[in-house]
Amino acid sequence: MSTEEPPPEAPRKPSTGYLAEGFHDLRARAKRATQGSWLLRALAAVLVVTVIIPVLWVLIYGFIEAPGTLLMAQRTREGEEIRRDAVPMSRISPHLVRAVIAAEDARFCQHSGFDVEAIEKAVKYNERAKKRGSQKRRGASTISQQTAKNLFLWPARSWVRKGLEVYFTFLIEAVWPKRRIMEAYLNAAEWGDGVFGAEAAAQARFGKSAADLTAQEAARLAAVLPSPNKWNPVSPGPYVRGRARAIVARASVVRSEGLAACVLGKERAPPRPGKRKSETPQELPPLPEAPPELAPPEEGAPVEAAAPAPEGEAPAPEALPLDTPVLTEQPPLEAPADAPPDAPPQ
Repeated sequence: MSTEEPPPEAPRKPSTGYLAEGFHDLRARAKRATQGSWLLRALAAVLVVTVIIPVLWVLIYGFIEAPGTLLMAQRTREGEEIRRDAVPMSRISPHLVRAVIAAEDARFCQHSGFDVEAIEKAVKYNERAKKRGSQKRRGASTISQQTAKNLFLWPARSWVRKGLEVYFTFLIEAVWPKRRIMEAYLNAAEWGDGVFGAEAAAQARFGKSAADLTAQEAARLAAVLPSPNKWNPVSPGPYVRGRARAIVARASVVRSEGLAACVLGKERAPPRPGKRKSETPQELPPLPEAPPELAPPEEGAPVEAAAPAPEGEAPAPEALPLDTPVLTEQPPLEAPADAPPDAPPQ
């Protein structure tokens, strides 16, 4: 009896369903990989834009002066000729350093970019003003915040800009010493009529170098910082003169209490004949409030250098044109009786 072996079975072909399932699986894997790659690229882009570029920008400006600012570009579009000559801190009078600290940020050397005490006072003041129906508002921006805004951001008010201002303030405080922050601030600050920086302001307003500014001239320049296109340091009116006198008195306290030590180093207060140095810290005299008609404009808002006077009337002293010829000699600002004598620049 013969036995025949059955023919070998032909290999089974994969079913169409099996192939389709494998194909869909490969597509799903490729899609997940693509999504993961896109997410990584997005995260990398966010990291570059929000961290790497700002940090590198701050590091670069820590060693060189900014070639320009967005506010300078705005003033150029408005037809102003920009005048600026950046100089190192060694070529800026210590009187001007003390004056801007006295006028703009008395706790500059104590805070880390944000003056919490000043912010709290400003909030309370603005709440009271709002209840009274007053439009007056008080800010609390420090010199560090103003430097961050001037160098890296645009001048118009917005919550976006304010948030970025906080971020850049944190960066420059973390990377730059206080002396560099002050140097960058004084080389970028606006002093009206297209003048930016302490050197250009000293030359345009007083015909001298920033290194040679007296305490009174420095006080006048600091006095107009809140509204440089509206207030005149050369021929000041009653308010600016009063504000400058207060800054002279405050600057003497800044020196005696070492409030500028982070920029100028430890200073020895000038001797006061017949008086001993008190162990109790001196308080800064208050700055006068600006009347409504002289209130500083919104940041970045263009203002006329000289407001037109009614027919038949002379222009108000505060509104004199900012291109008034420079004064090489000015009548002295009366300092308080207990203020120390003016000391030569150091």
